[in-house]
Amino acid sequence: MTEMRREEAGRPGEQQQQTGQAPVALPLGALRRFVSREGQPQRRPLERCELCSTLLLPTHRHLFAPERRQVLCVCEPCALLFRAGSQAGQGQYRLIPERYRWLRDLGLTDAEWEALGLPVNLVYLFYSSPAGRMLAFYPGPAGATESLLSLNGWQGLVARYPRLGALLPDVEALLINRVRGAREAYLVPIDACYRLTGLIRANWRGLSGGLEVEQALRTFFEELQARAEIVTAAAGRAAPALGEGEDDTGS
Repeated sequence: MTEMRREEAGRPGEQQQQTGQAPVALPLGALRRFVSREGQPQRRPLERCELCSTLLLPTHRHLFAPERRQVLCVCEPCALLFRAGSQAGQGQYRLIPERYRWLRDLGLTDAEWEALGLPVNLVYLFYSSPAGRMLAFYPGPAGATESLLSLNGWQGLVARYPRLGALLPDVEALLINRVRGAREAYLVPIDACYRLTGLIRANWRGLSGGLEVEQALRTFFEELQARAEIVTAAAGRAAPALGEGEDDTGS
Protein backbone atom coordinates (compact mmCIF):
# COMPACT_ATOMS: atom_id res chain seq x y z
CA MET A 1 0.00 0.00 0.00
CA THR A 2 1.23 3.44 -0.83
CA GLU A 3 3.04 5.31 1.89
CA MET A 4 3.47 9.06 1.67
CA ARG A 5 5.17 11.67 3.80
CA ARG A 6 3.62 15.12 3.86
CA GLU A 7 5.77 18.20 3.64
CA GLU A 8 2.93 20.31 5.03
CA ALA A 9 -0.72 19.64 5.98
CA GLY A 10 -2.58 16.85 4.23
CA ARG A 11 -4.82 17.14 1.20
CA PRO A 12 -8.55 17.07 2.16
CA GLY A 13 -10.01 13.60 1.87
CA GLU A 14 -6.69 11.75 1.62
CA GLN A 15 -5.58 9.18 4.19
CA GLN A 16 -2.02 9.01 5.48
CA GLN A 17 -0.17 5.90 6.56
CA GLN A 18 1.28 5.96 10.05
CA THR A 19 4.89 5.12 9.27
CA GLY A 20 6.50 6.08 12.55
CA GLN A 21 8.89 8.39 10.69
CA ALA A 22 9.16 12.09 11.41
CA PRO A 23 8.17 14.09 8.34
CA VAL A 24 10.87 15.94 6.43
CA ALA A 25 9.15 19.29 6.19
CA LEU A 26 9.50 21.80 3.42
CA PRO A 27 9.50 25.10 5.37
CA LEU A 28 6.42 27.18 4.57
CA GLY A 29 8.73 30.09 3.79
CA ALA A 30 10.27 28.05 1.00
CA LEU A 31 6.90 28.00 -0.74
CA ARG A 32 5.15 31.15 0.51
CA ARG A 33 6.71 33.46 -2.07
CA PHE A 34 5.36 31.33 -4.90
CA VAL A 35 1.88 31.32 -3.35
CA SER A 36 1.80 35.09 -2.87
CA ARG A 37 3.13 35.77 -6.37
CA GLU A 38 0.43 33.68 -7.99
CA GLY A 39 -2.36 34.70 -5.64
CA GLN A 40 -1.80 38.46 -5.64
CA PRO A 41 0.52 39.38 -8.53
CA GLN A 42 -0.75 42.95 -8.62
CA ARG A 43 0.45 43.52 -5.05
CA ARG A 44 3.90 41.95 -5.45
CA PRO A 45 6.31 43.62 -3.01
CA LEU A 46 9.80 44.74 -3.93
CA GLU A 47 12.19 41.82 -3.65
CA ARG A 48 15.80 41.89 -2.52
CA CYS A 49 18.66 39.53 -3.13
CA GLU A 50 18.74 37.04 -0.30
CA LEU A 51 22.53 37.11 -0.23
CA CYS A 52 23.45 40.79 -0.58
CA SER A 53 20.07 42.55 -0.10
CA THR A 54 20.23 44.58 -3.32
CA LEU A 55 16.93 45.25 -5.08
CA LEU A 56 16.04 42.62 -7.65
CA LEU A 57 14.67 42.97 -11.14
CA PRO A 58 11.32 41.27 -11.82
CA THR A 59 13.26 38.52 -13.61
CA HIS A 60 16.22 37.21 -11.64
CA ARG A 61 18.07 34.00 -10.84
CA HIS A 62 17.42 31.52 -8.06
CA LEU A 63 19.63 29.40 -5.83
CA PHE A 64 18.61 26.14 -4.21
CA ALA A 65 19.64 25.04 -0.71
CA PRO A 66 19.48 21.21 -0.91
CA GLU A 67 19.60 20.58 2.83
CA ARG A 68 16.59 22.85 3.46
CA ARG A 69 14.98 22.35 0.03
CA GLN A 70 14.61 26.10 -0.15
CA VAL A 71 14.68 28.46 -3.14
CA LEU A 72 16.47 31.80 -2.75
CA CYS A 73 16.15 34.83 -5.03
CA VAL A 74 19.50 36.35 -6.00
CA CYS A 75 20.87 39.15 -8.17
CA GLU A 76 22.99 38.46 -11.22
CA PRO A 77 26.35 39.32 -9.54
CA CYS A 78 25.60 36.85 -6.73
CA ALA A 79 24.42 34.24 -9.23
CA LEU A 80 27.77 34.52 -11.02
CA LEU A 81 29.46 33.24 -7.86
CA PHE A 82 27.70 29.93 -8.25
CA ARG A 83 28.34 29.08 -11.88
CA ALA A 84 29.53 25.60 -12.75
CA GLY A 85 32.97 24.76 -11.49
CA SER A 86 33.24 27.65 -9.05
CA GLN A 87 34.22 26.76 -5.51
CA ALA A 88 31.24 28.62 -4.06
CA GLY A 89 28.88 26.55 -6.15
CA GLN A 90 30.01 23.37 -4.44
CA GLY A 91 28.80 24.44 -0.97
CA GLN A 92 25.39 24.88 0.58
CA TYR A 93 23.78 26.44 -2.53
CA ARG A 94 23.26 25.35 -6.14
CA LEU A 95 22.45 27.74 -8.98
CA ILE A 96 19.15 26.73 -10.56
CA PRO A 97 19.45 26.51 -14.36
CA GLU A 98 16.96 28.12 -16.74
CA ARG A 99 16.54 25.41 -19.37
CA TYR A 100 13.15 23.80 -20.05
CA ARG A 101 12.86 20.64 -22.15
CA TRP A 102 9.76 18.83 -23.34
CA LEU A 103 10.24 15.08 -23.72
CA ARG A 104 7.68 14.47 -26.44
CA ASP A 105 8.78 10.85 -26.93
CA LEU A 106 8.59 9.91 -23.24
CA GLY A 107 5.44 7.84 -23.57
CA LEU A 108 5.33 5.99 -20.29
CA THR A 109 3.50 2.70 -20.67
CA ASP A 110 1.03 1.69 -17.99
CA ALA A 111 3.53 -0.95 -16.86
CA GLU A 112 6.32 1.64 -16.49
CA TRP A 113 4.02 3.95 -14.58
CA GLU A 114 2.91 1.14 -12.28
CA ALA A 115 6.53 0.16 -11.72
CA LEU A 116 7.20 3.60 -10.28
CA GLY A 117 4.33 3.06 -7.87
CA LEU A 118 3.14 6.66 -8.02
CA PRO A 119 -0.53 6.92 -7.00
CA VAL A 120 -1.29 10.38 -8.47
CA ASN A 121 -1.24 11.93 -11.93
CA LEU A 122 0.90 14.99 -11.23
CA VAL A 123 4.39 14.42 -9.85
CA TYR A 124 7.95 15.70 -10.01
CA LEU A 125 11.08 13.65 -9.37
CA PHE A 126 14.63 14.80 -8.70
CA TYR A 127 17.89 13.47 -7.31
CA SER A 128 18.53 14.77 -3.79
CA SER A 129 22.20 14.95 -2.82
CA PRO A 130 21.47 15.03 0.94
CA ALA A 131 19.16 12.01 0.66
CA GLY A 132 21.46 10.23 -1.82
CA ARG A 133 18.56 9.03 -3.98
CA MET A 134 15.71 10.00 -6.26
CA LEU A 135 12.74 11.63 -4.54
CA ALA A 136 9.18 12.04 -5.79
CA PHE A 137 6.75 14.77 -4.74
CA TYR A 138 3.08 15.30 -5.45
CA PRO A 139 2.12 19.01 -5.61
CA GLY A 140 -1.26 19.64 -4.02
CA PRO A 141 -3.42 22.20 -2.19
CA ALA A 142 -1.59 21.65 1.11
CA GLY A 143 1.92 21.76 -0.32
CA ALA A 144 4.06 18.94 -1.68
CA THR A 145 3.68 15.37 -0.45
CA GLU A 146 6.82 13.22 -0.56
CA SER A 147 6.45 9.62 -1.62
CA LEU A 148 8.03 7.05 0.67
CA LEU A 149 8.17 4.47 -2.10
CA SER A 150 11.52 3.17 -3.31
CA LEU A 151 10.98 4.11 -6.99
CA ASN A 152 12.38 0.76 -8.07
CA GLY A 153 11.32 1.39 -11.65
CA TRP A 154 13.50 4.50 -12.03
CA GLN A 155 16.65 2.79 -13.29
CA GLY A 156 14.62 0.95 -15.88
CA LEU A 157 13.32 4.28 -17.17
CA VAL A 158 16.84 5.71 -17.34
CA ALA A 159 17.96 2.67 -19.33
CA ARG A 160 15.17 3.23 -21.84
CA TYR A 161 15.36 7.03 -21.81
CA PRO A 162 19.03 8.00 -21.25
CA ARG A 163 18.31 11.73 -21.10
CA LEU A 164 16.74 11.19 -17.69
CA GLY A 165 20.20 10.33 -16.42
CA ALA A 166 21.38 13.84 -17.29
CA LEU A 167 19.22 15.57 -14.70
CA LEU A 168 21.32 17.95 -12.64
CA PRO A 169 21.20 16.82 -8.99
CA ASP A 170 19.01 18.90 -6.68
CA VAL A 171 18.17 21.66 -9.19
CA GLU A 172 16.42 19.87 -12.08
CA ALA A 173 13.34 17.66 -12.00
CA LEU A 174 11.32 15.38 -14.21
CA LEU A 175 7.79 16.78 -14.15
CA ILE A 176 5.08 14.33 -15.26
CA ASN A 177 1.55 15.43 -16.04
CA ARG A 178 -1.10 12.73 -16.54
CA VAL A 179 -4.06 14.83 -15.38
CA ARG A 180 -7.27 14.33 -17.37
CA GLY A 181 -5.66 12.00 -19.88
CA ALA A 182 -2.53 14.07 -20.53
CA ARG A 183 0.72 12.19 -21.17
CA GLU A 184 3.37 14.87 -20.81
CA ALA A 185 6.89 14.84 -19.39
CA TYR A 186 9.29 17.74 -18.96
CA LEU A 187 12.77 18.36 -17.59
CA VAL A 188 12.44 21.61 -15.66
CA PRO A 189 14.29 23.73 -13.08
CA ILE A 190 13.27 22.82 -9.56
CA ASP A 191 11.79 26.28 -8.96
CA ALA A 192 9.22 25.57 -11.69
CA CYS A 193 7.93 22.73 -9.52
CA TYR A 194 7.71 25.09 -6.55
CA ARG A 195 5.82 27.56 -8.70
CA LEU A 196 3.41 24.83 -9.77
CA THR A 197 2.77 23.90 -6.15
CA GLY A 198 2.19 27.57 -5.34
CA LEU A 199 -0.34 27.84 -8.16
CA ILE A 200 -2.29 24.90 -6.80
CA ARG A 201 -2.24 26.27 -3.26
CA ALA A 202 -3.39 29.71 -4.38
CA ASN A 203 -6.18 28.55 -6.69
CA TRP A 204 -7.59 25.46 -4.97
CA ARG A 205 -11.24 25.75 -3.92
CA GLY A 206 -13.27 23.21 -1.97
CA LEU A 207 -12.54 19.50 -1.90
CA SER A 208 -11.92 18.94 -5.61
CA GLY A 209 -10.05 22.11 -6.56
CA GLY A 210 -12.64 23.71 -8.81
CA LEU A 211 -12.42 25.47 -12.16
CA GLU A 212 -9.83 28.01 -11.01
CA VAL A 213 -7.15 25.41 -10.35
CA GLU A 214 -7.99 23.62 -13.60
CA GLN A 215 -7.47 26.84 -15.54
CA ALA A 216 -4.28 27.62 -13.63
CA LEU A 217 -2.87 24.18 -14.48
CA ARG A 218 -3.89 24.51 -18.12
CA THR A 219 -2.19 27.90 -18.40
CA PHE A 220 0.93 26.66 -16.59
CA PHE A 221 1.46 23.77 -19.00
CA GLU A 222 0.61 25.84 -22.08
CA GLU A 223 3.30 28.35 -21.07
CA LEU A 224 5.69 25.51 -20.27
CA GLN A 225 5.23 24.00 -23.73
CA ALA A 226 5.73 27.38 -25.39
CA ARG A 227 8.97 27.91 -23.50
CA ALA A 228 10.44 24.42 -23.63
CA GLU A 229 12.75 23.00 -26.26
CA ILE A 230 11.50 19.71 -27.66
CA VAL A 231 14.15 17.04 -27.11
CA THR A 232 14.40 13.27 -27.42
CA ALA A 233 14.29 11.35 -24.17
CA ALA A 234 15.79 8.28 -25.83
CA ALA A 235 18.99 10.26 -26.48
CA GLY A 236 21.12 11.96 -23.89
CA ARG A 237 24.51 12.49 -22.38
CA ALA A 238 26.18 12.18 -19.01
CA ALA A 239 25.22 14.74 -16.39
CA PRO A 240 27.75 17.33 -15.15
CA ALA A 241 29.46 16.67 -11.86
CA LEU A 242 27.46 16.97 -8.64
CA GLY A 243 27.01 20.59 -7.64
CA GLU A 244 27.24 22.07 -11.11
CA GLY A 245 24.07 24.11 -11.24
CA GLU A 246 24.69 26.13 -14.38
CA ASP A 247 24.02 24.50 -17.72
CA ASP A 248 21.48 26.51 -19.64
CA THR A 249 22.05 24.92 -23.01
CA GLY A 250 19.16 23.10 -24.54
CA SER A 251 21.08 19.90 -25.10
